[in-house]
Amino acid sequence: MTKTEIESATAVLAGKALWQCLRAADMATFQFGGRKSVAAFRGGTKEVGEYALHVQCAWRITRQDRVIVGSRDLYYPADYEEGAEVPSGFAWDRDSNRRDRLLTSLFENGSREFLVQKVRVGVAGSLSILLSDDLAVDIFPDDSLSGERWRLFEPGRTEQHFVVTGKGIEA
Repeated sequence: MTKTEIESATAVLAGKALWQCLRAADMATFQFGGRKSVAAFRGGTKEVGEYALHVQCAWRITRQDRVIVGSRDLYYPADYEEGAEVPSGFAWDRDSNRRDRLLTSLFENGSREFLVQKVRVGVAGSLSILLSDDLAVDIFPDDSLSGERWRLFEPGRTEQHFVVTGKGIEA
């Protein structure tokens, strides 16, 4: 895996707006650039970005030294108070969770955007996407396995995806 290849692939994000982060199960789906409609998996259409970044490893959105929302917030109820016990019946994939609530608030239900100022590439496929409003999206692979970490692609197009795995780049 070369830093140069990742820098080249992620350079397309500079100057684009990040305007949404949703999820498919526990995978984060960040949407960048112009908005467009594409066919949805279960029929109908959905709104996606000009570019999508699908993340299957640890990630967080920070402002200076504070984590605003992170991948593990998924495993807490939406109204979770720090120090409380997670209710035994809570199921993150069924019940309202903290991650979804924090992301909805941050992006103001899709009406707030943050401009990508720069993408910094780190080791082992890690990224730091520096945004306006002193925000950053940090992506950091956190296991030693060979599976997919993240992928960058243009939704609705047939071009090959740029995929970073624990074994390297698949493009």
